[in-house]
Amino acid sequence: MRLRIVHDQLINGRKSMVNKELNCDVLVCGGGPGGVSAAFSLGKNGIDTILVDKKDYNQIGNKVCGDALSPILSDQAFEMIGLPRPSEENGELLEVIDDVYLYGKSPNARIKIGDGSATVDRLLYGQALIKVTDEFDCVNILANHKVREVIVDNDTVKGVTCDNPDGKITINAKIVIDATGSRGIIRSKLPETMYGKFPKKLPKEQTLVSYREILKLEKPHKYQNGLYLLYEPEIADVMPGYYWVFSKGPHIVNIGLGYLLTKENHGKNIRKINSTIRDRHFPECEILESQGDQIPARMPFHSLVHNGFMMVGDAAALVNPVNGEGHGPAIFSGIKAAEHAIIALNKNDYSEEALWGFNKWIWPEYGILNSMGHILIKFIQKYGYDAFDWLLANNVVTEADIMVQLREPEEGYDIGYKRVFKLLTRPRLLIGLLKLNSINSKIQDLSVKYPDIENFDEWNNKMTKLLARNV
Repeated sequence: MRLRIVHDQLINGRKSMVNKELNCDVLVCGGGPGGVSAAFSLGKNGIDTILVDKKDYNQIGNKVCGDALSPILSDQAFEMIGLPRPSEENGELLEVIDDVYLYGKSPNARIKIGDGSATVDRLLYGQALIKVTDEFDCVNILANHKVREVIVDNDTVKGVTCDNPDGKITINAKIVIDATGSRGIIRSKLPETMYGKFPKKLPKEQTLVSYREILKLEKPHKYQNGLYLLYEPEIADVMPGYYWVFSKGPHIVNIGLGYLLTKENHGKNIRKINSTIRDRHFPECEILESQGDQIPARMPFHSLVHNGFMMVGDAAALVNPVNGEGHGPAIFSGIKAAEHAIIALNKNDYSEEALWGFNKWIWPEYGILNSMGHILIKFIQKYGYDAFDWLLANNVVTEADIMVQLREPEEGYDIGYKRVFKLLTRPRLLIGLLKLNSINSKIQDLSVKYPDIENFDEWNNKMTKLLARNV
């Protein structure tokens, strides 16, 4: 109850602090989908939890993204821990999506890349989740708290200090979960001695820069009930990249673009590129929102834990490298991080080894799911988008292949003799596809065989070499 008093004083704008130092079992930094799902899971299990977020309380959960969240994933999260689904009645669920399509340059280069999805109002849904989490007596939400320093003692994360409207506060915890997005605020503030299994910062070439706008249209648009990744002429200058149009009802669309921040793409004006495409497709519109961000475009970090420390969502580089999908991975990694934190708390052991089981869940899941995206980026970088477009237009890469990768990614990609025959006129592409398939299979196989902590170095060396290979 003491923590609840502190929270109420802060959100009511009072200047007196009951405590300059707080203690908890688990500290969650960041109130996005990864952080709130972790805090909700912990609260449901009666774990003394604090969640801090730098935003105002009424803005926690708001995030720059395409606003997509599959109803299948929502149902799974509800079944796992009772995490509320987005409500259509409350305006959180905006539109159920029938089709998810990728369009190439050629008229025939269109391919289905998803079973369906939904678009949500990220602020309304994020607020619904933070408020239901706030109802747990054992969970305290501290808004307007910006992490200043990470407290480390004896190679173990022990908590953080935060700046808030009243000054500075210290929060001590047995386990700290970093859910602060792609910049990984907690990760980036650790001592140099703690890096090795994961990086301090994301290299620029492993980052997607993105920019989105929410548009209001006078007339109903043609993209209803769909999520579309489109090829636009302007994208040719910032490959690998994509342009999206996500429907949020008959008169609202979420549009934007993302591209890999390679050396060649440094200094490109993403707002200008977006405005050129927007004016062509939606010449008469009202821009309701516009904002940019950066997200990971790589495989998951090789380890997501250290002594007293865990990472989830974008902070752990769990975003799909191809389409930037990170909402679902954030939710499920938050749920699983909480699960493994509880195991560690029950053993009174918060060491890297005690938290290692989280890694052993992440890699067989997202190592497999994201492997094809990682290799595909390398393929497009080497052979160009025209080659990829040709593969789509000539059914060398088919809708069935994509759906297998989504539903049963461990099945891999079977080239088959019919595709080989089509590729005989393009031997270089044939060799590239064979290499792509081989490397992808090896990455997936190694992902499934994620090691115990004592065998990590050997596994890490093998995975690092595989990911560095060119197709």
